[in-house]
Formats: sequence, structure tokens, C-alpha cells
Amino acid sequence: MTITADKVGRDLHITLEGVPDPFVIRPLPGRAGLQMTDTYLQFSGGNTTADMLAALQIAVDGARQNALTGVWEPLPEAEQTNYNRIGNELSQEEGNDILMPAFFWQTALGMDGVRQYIEGGGGLTGTLKATGALAARLGRLAPRTSPKASATD
Repeated sequence: MTITADKVGRDLHITLEGVPDPFVIRPLPGRAGLQMTDTYLQFSGGNTTADMLAALQIAVDGARQNALTGVWEPLPEAEQTNYNRIGNELSQEEGNDILMPAFFWQTALGMDGVRQYIEGGGGLTGTLKATGALAARLGRLAPRTSPKASATD
């Protein structure tokens, strides 16, 4: 199955071979993207499946910020047009080929993450390739020393 992804204006259009209309993914606010990325990275460390599901729903359909907690949450189910379409039209494998590129696009990787996923062949291999690139990118963005360290320490 062939996956293609193109940036059209500010949106990401993901197309699967045999599926007539592309999935249009709108960009998240930066803080929502950071929260979603953090959830993904913590998933292997014990976050629940529900946390990861919410992160993927946010990746494909956007989020609203809870006014009381400040936490970004998935849109109500009726407004989750891409996620609902994935569940109603695609197989699990095909759905992953929409969810994961959308997720990586919403992270610090942007289109590089989408390319890593697609060039990795999609599926688990593509996910691992893009996750490795994300970990490397975030490692380069992290401070090398403690923020309290100084030249005189």
C-alpha cells in the first residue's frame, strides 16, 4: 500500500492508495503538540492506552484546552472527523498509516517525521524509524547542563 503526504498551505494531506479522498490534518497549537509528544514518550513508561489513544485523536483532529486544568483534550467525538473516518473506512493497518504520520507531523519533527515514517515503509518499522529520529531531535533540544550550573561551579 502506498502512502503519500504533502503539506498544503498549513495542513498535512495524507493519501492512501485506493482511498479516494485524502485525510486533512490541521496543525496543533505548539503547547498541545508538546503535551501530545510527552504522552507518546511516556506511554512506554506506564501511561495508559487511553492516554495514547487521546494523543492520537488529538494528532488527527485537534484539541481543546480544558479551562480548569489547562490540559489539552481531544475534541468531542462528534467533531473527530478524521478519527471517525479512520474507524469507519479503514483497516487497522491502514488506520495506523494515517495516525502515525499525523502524530509525527505534529511533533518537533514536522515533515521530517512524516518522511521518516513513509521511507521506513510505514507500520512498525516506519514508527520505530521516526521515533528514533524524534528521540534524537529532542535529545539535541534538551539542555546539556543543569539550568542552575554556571561557569563558576
